Amino acid sequence: MQRREFLELFEAALRAAKSVKGAESSPEVLRFVDAMNRLKEAPKSLVCDVVCKTSMGKGLGFFIDHKNPKIRSEGRILRDLWMKIHYASGREKSRDRETPVKIPTHSTMKKTGDSKRDKVHEILQSSLAKVATEVVDTEMKRRVMTVCDPWVVAVSVESAMFEKLGCFMGPQKAKYRSILFNMGDSNNPDLRRKVLIGEISGERLVKMEKDEMGSEKIQKEVQRIKERARFKEESRMTMLLASADMIMT
Repeated sequence: MQRREFLELFEAALRAAKSVKGAESSPEVLRFVDAMNRLKEAPKSLVCDVVCKTSMGKGLGFFIDHKNPKIRSEGRILRDLWMKIHYASGREKSRDRETPVKIPTHSTMKKTGDSKRDKVHEILQSSLAKVATEVVDTEMKRRVMTVCDPWVVAVSVESAMFEKLGCFMGPQKAKYRSILFNMGDSNNPDLRRKVLIGEISGERLVKMEKDEMGSEKIQKEVQRIKERARFKEESRMTMLLASADMIMT
């Protein structure tokens, strides 16, 4: 498989996914699955060369956040496969080096040229990197350590934020701050874990309300407040109806 065929297959999968509107099966879903199966067979060297140098991450995010369960499932499978290939390639290169491997820092990573966007990258990456030390489940820890790259996910999330919200200093600055705060909140490990493993894509994160992003404790408190408000409203209506009955009698 050549680079051109690889890119054309991905574009075909993307077009098919965009034409699917519901959760039911259809010829478009079958075309999507066929293209994805062929992408899974791509040479590892081609995956490492193309995926890391293009905006395919956005397409994968679209698949993972799709309404159709088959498209979501196939998107997750392909993402996990590509990330495993990427990490395996990195480990092989590391073994070939005679000098100690240097841990990449923000100064050695690709920059956007926009200091504000690069800073958002750094904040997101720092938050996502916490997940490896927070998860307790052995299988989840293995997945986080071997498959999920905090920097790659941070870049994908920031790209979605920039596309949907505009620049950091624009009218959506409060939304930026809300997302960054909740991603780094020490009491909210579930949110960053779900983002890192792809359960919540960058596109979905941007659309989430403040209450949805909050920690489980905050969400429960918000729910209790709503329930109390509903109870008070129901009690008020009951009293009004009782008063109306008394007046009529």
